Amino acid sequence: MRWDWLGSLGLLVYVTALVALSLRILLKRRPLGSTLAWLLLVYTLPILGIFCYLLLGEHYLGRMRAERAKRQYQFYSLWLQRILSTQRALLPPQQSLGPVMELTRSSIGMPALSCSQWALFDAADGLFESLKVDIDQAQTVIFLEFYILDDQGQVVNILAALAAASQRGVQVHLMLDSVGSHRFLRSQRCQRLIRAGVQVLEVLYANVLRMSLRRQDLRQHRKLIAIDNRIAYTGSMNLADPAFFNAHMGVGSWVDIMVKIQGDIAKLVQGTLVFDWEMETGVRLADSLANPTFAERHANLMQLLPSGPALDEEILLQVLLTAIHNARQRIVLTTPYFVPDESLLQALKSAGKRGLDVTVIVPRKNNSKLAQYAGRSFYQELLLAGVVIRRFTDGLLHTKTVIVDDHLVLIGSVNLDMRSIWLNFEATLVVDDVAFCEQVRAITDGYCRRSEQLLLSDWHQRPVYQRVAESLAQLASPLL
Repeated sequence: MRWDWLGSLGLLVYVTALVALSLRILLKRRPLGSTLAWLLLVYTLPILGIFCYLLLGEHYLGRMRAERAKRQYQFYSLWLQRILSTQRALLPPQQSLGPVMELTRSSIGMPALSCSQWALFDAADGLFESLKVDIDQAQTVIFLEFYILDDQGQVVNILAALAAASQRGVQVHLMLDSVGSHRFLRSQRCQRLIRAGVQVLEVLYANVLRMSLRRQDLRQHRKLIAIDNRIAYTGSMNLADPAFFNAHMGVGSWVDIMVKIQGDIAKLVQGTLVFDWEMETGVRLADSLANPTFAERHANLMQLLPSGPALDEEILLQVLLTAIHNARQRIVLTTPYFVPDESLLQALKSAGKRGLDVTVIVPRKNNSKLAQYAGRSFYQELLLAGVVIRRFTDGLLHTKTVIVDDHLVLIGSVNLDMRSIWLNFEATLVVDDVAFCEQVRAITDGYCRRSEQLLLSDWHQRPVYQRVAESLAQLASPLL
C-alpha cells in the first residue's frame, strides 16, 4: 500500500508538472513550429523533454545580466536619440530611407550613418594584412568581439600586434564567447596576452552548474572590430585562419566575407561593442563613445543591426521578411546553415512564385549534419516554387549575405536558421548602395561558379535513408 501511495503521488507530481509546463509553453509567444516541437518533445520523452525545456526552452539571460541590460539600454537609447536629433538638425532633408533601414531605425533607434570608405575581403590574406596595419596604427582603443578565436596561422600575428598595441598604451578589449573560444581562453597564449595588458573577457560563461540561472546555449556570435572610432570590421569570419581552422573535419577551407568600413558608421560599431562590454562586466566605458561628425554629407549610408535576447527579439526576422517582400527583381541568399522558420520559408516561396530570380547558396558539405539534413528537408518545396538552390563545392561556404535587387545588402554574422534569428547575439550591416551591392554580387557570382545547381529531377533520386533523415531532422528544425 505504501508503494502504491508513493507511486500515485509521483504520478500526480509528474502530471501537474507536465500540465504546468505545457501551459507555460503555450503562453510564450513564439513561432508555432517551435511551440509544437517543444510540446512534442515534452510528451514523447517525458522526463528528458522536461529537462531539455528547462535547460534550453526559454531565452533567459540571467537576472543580473538582464537587469543590467535593461538599465544600460536607457543610457544608450538616449545616446542614439541625440545622434538622430543632431542628424536631423545638421543635415538637409534626406531622401527617405529604404524600408529595411526605416524599420531598423524605428524599431531599435539605430540611425543610418555615413561611410566614407569601405573595402570587401573575400580572402583571409588581404583581411589579416589590413587588420594588422590598422592595429599597428591604433592610437587609443581597440575592441574585438568574436565567437571563435583560433590561434593558428596568421592569427598569431594579429595577437602579437594586439599585445604590442597594449604595451604602447592602447586600450585593447577582446571579447570571446565562452563556448566558441573555450580552447583559446584556457591556453597559455591567452595568458600571455593578458600579461601584455590586453583585457580578455569570456562572454556568456558556460557552466552546466549554472543552467538554472541562465540558458547556457545563448551565444555571442558577433564578429566585430572597432579601432579608435575611425575604423570597423564586420562580416562572417571568426578570428581564425582558414588554412588551419578545423582542417581535420574534411569539409575543406572555410570561405568567408568581411567588410572594413570607415566614417561615422564606425562610431556606431564601437558604441555597440561598448554596450556589449558593459552588459558583461557592468563597467561603462563612456570615454570610448564618440558622436558622429556628419561631415561626410554625400557618403554612402550604412546601418548596424545588432540583435539578440537583450534587444527586440523579432527585429531580425522582421528585417529579413521586409527585405524579401520588397524585392522586385532578384534575391540572393548565402548561408552555411539554412533552416528557415515557416514565415521565412513562405516569403522565399512567394518570391519565387511571383517570378523573381531567387537563389539560395549553401555548402555541399557541412560541419553540422543535423542542420544540413534539416535544411535539406525544405529543398523540394523551394525548388517547386522556382527557387534556385546552388551547393558550393569548394570548401565550407561560411559567408552570410542577403542581396536584394541591385542595391540592398545585408552582411554579417547571421545564419538563416532559428538559432541566429532568435537566440544568438548577432550583428548585421545594412547597406543600401549600388556600388557596394555590385561588389558583393561579384563575390557571390564567384561562389555560383564554384557550385552545382540542384535540379528537382536529381533531388527526387536521392536515397530513402536521406529522406528519412531529413524528415527526422525537420522535427528538430524549430529548435535549431
